[in-house]
Amino acid sequence: MALLVTPPVLGTLEQWRDGLKSLMPELEIRLWPNIGDPEDIHYILVGRFDLNDMPDLPNLRALMPMFAGLDHLLYHPKCPPVAILRTGQPRGDKAMTEYAVMHVLRHHRRMQEYQIQQKHKKWEVLNQKQPHEQTIGFMGFGQMAASPARILVEMGFDVSAWVRNVREEDLVKLYFGQNDYISFLRRTNILVCLLPLTNSTKHILSADTFKELPRGASIINLGRGEHLVEEDLIKYLDSNHLRGATLDATSPEPLPKESQLWKHKKITIMPHVARRVRPESVGPQVIENIRRDISGLPFLWQVDREAGY
Repeated sequence: MALLVTPPVLGTLEQWRDGLKSLMPELEIRLWPNIGDPEDIHYILVGRFDLNDMPDLPNLRALMPMFAGLDHLLYHPKCPPVAILRTGQPRGDKAMTEYAVMHVLRHHRRMQEYQIQQKHKKWEVLNQKQPHEQTIGFMGFGQMAASPARILVEMGFDVSAWVRNVREEDLVKLYFGQNDYISFLRRTNILVCLLPLTNSTKHILSADTFKELPRGASIINLGRGEHLVEEDLIKYLDSNHLRGATLDATSPEPLPKESQLWKHKKITIMPHVARRVRPESVGPQVIENIRRDISGLPFLWQVDREAGY
């Protein structure tokens, strides 16, 4: 029974092996591409890895992606029919939390506009809302969104979230399903997308969404590039219906140099840096699920393949 670790975004394979070994010394860990006997591999920690390269692994039991996004696995034609297990920290990722809060505050304090003024050597104080006057809406309220949303509530902001299914109320005001979608948008001045990429959420950041937002709203996309329709965003920015946008994810990645998004003065481009996954943040969840499986217990944090998250 072995865990196969594939190339990570940060660090080396050896660093990941050592970090996981410190949590479970008895676990056999193999580093791609040196898999040894394929029959020994029961688990794969998936980083920068193309499933087209994966050999037949007859005893594979689970895929554990290092990333929050699952679309590169769920919709891959060669994704094996085994459990896919989320590895994010159950109470939220600290890096994502600070990143989401930072960008919300940037838009709240109108930093993009001040940076534009600086380029033109213009000294002008802009009108500024108080936190309780600022409405922030999170698209999604899972592991990644709940923590920053609650922190913003504690800071005094008026925060809501839109989710697919009805759930218990929270510190954050919740809106449910398609019936509540328009109401959610019409109250939101800073819209934060942290949805998974599924067939139903692809291109959700489009004219149909933007037109329902109040004039002067801002967009922060921390999800996937495929959530966004670029042409619609530029149209609504140019018409001044939208005040600004921050894009941490684009399609494709890296964003081509000829893309019109680079040049737009109201758009901030970030090279997909919200989360920086390390062994100490992912390892405990990976090891806990392996220990549970060895003990005959069901996996935790298993992805619903039909729902897409």
